Amino acid sequence: MTDLATIPAPLERPVTSPSMLKLRVMDAKDRVAALTIWRGLEQRVALPPLAASEAWTRVWLDHYGETVRFWFIVAEDEGQVRGICLYTESAERKAPLLSLHTHHLGTAGDPVQESACVEYNSLLVEPAWRVAFQDAISHWLLTQSAGDVIQLDGFTAEETRELTAHWPAVEIRNRDSKYLDLEVVRSSGKDLIDHLGRSTRANLRRKLRDYGDIETEWATTLSQAEDIFAELIDLHQARWQAIGERGAFGSSRFRNFQRTLLSELFPTHRCVVFRARHQGSTVGALLLLVDRNRLLDYLSGLAAFDQKPSPGLVTHYLCQCAALQRGFSAYDFLVGDKRHKENLSTHTQTLTWTRLHRPTVKSRIVAALTQLKRRMRPLPSGGSTVSSNTSETLSAEPE
Repeated sequence: MTDLATIPAPLERPVTSPSMLKLRVMDAKDRVAALTIWRGLEQRVALPPLAASEAWTRVWLDHYGETVRFWFIVAEDEGQVRGICLYTESAERKAPLLSLHTHHLGTAGDPVQESACVEYNSLLVEPAWRVAFQDAISHWLLTQSAGDVIQLDGFTAEETRELTAHWPAVEIRNRDSKYLDLEVVRSSGKDLIDHLGRSTRANLRRKLRDYGDIETEWATTLSQAEDIFAELIDLHQARWQAIGERGAFGSSRFRNFQRTLLSELFPTHRCVVFRARHQGSTVGALLLLVDRNRLLDYLSGLAAFDQKPSPGLVTHYLCQCAALQRGFSAYDFLVGDKRHKENLSTHTQTLTWTRLHRPTVKSRIVAALTQLKRRMRPLPSGGSTVSSNTSETLSAEPE
């Protein structure tokens, strides 16, 4: 589900004085020193968000750093580092000779057509200093004179509310991230399939019966993971190219980022690579990120439907069963509308893409042009007006 609305900022908690934490800005040239600080802080945080980890940030900068301007924001209390985040600036062409400069938190702002698509974005901060760091960052963003737009990409709705609690009105795009709660399944004592809808259960049982024996692989070595991932790329590209599309891995930057990420995360058990095979050929291959004991369905390569029936449904179900046995707490499909995501999930988390338009001359020009463009659209059949809440997609999702 996608929802775009302009909402007033809630005033649910008192403003924490920014003076409680001192913010220090480190330039891109200080990258090595900043990442060293990042690693030190991460070692003191019990469950660091993957998207706010030093490894994810470093690999992203290695491949996407040249596409944005970036800085590091370090929060300190009496010389002790309490929080850190990446701060980036991207340029978005809106008209000839007119670009909006957008400021982001985290690994965001990369080109849409080859984006790493950060979801469950977050800040790295000691838990006791979370509110103070959020308020300090929020205040700091509002006081910066440069930039036309402040954008928060892929944060949970809860963290977005906390970060924007004292902002003026913002434009927020909500997207559902559906997931299967494996803790609920585990504690129930029932089979995983019994937690799914009636028609999904019947369809799955029929498909599995028709398939017969299916071989599954949960990669245990890097070489095995790389072999499965190479096939994932081939399958992914084949399906997109069959309908005349480039496919995500058509971008060398995206492809190289994912390969480097695999080699970085797999040895430390921060990603999972899985494959299902039937009669010597692959039904599906998956790469899932491990974020605080949750599996995030990040990349997939599936066989053609005319070769393997319901490859997404079957592959993900088998991977869910394996994840249940290995003690993971949730299996999250991330954003995007696909039938198997709906059928294999039991809960929903809301992720948000939020924009605050600063009152700059360029922002006003773009807003006026947008309104003019909307007024010039023909009325849809039935005479109803076009919703003023329609806007461009703020993020892209790798299939």
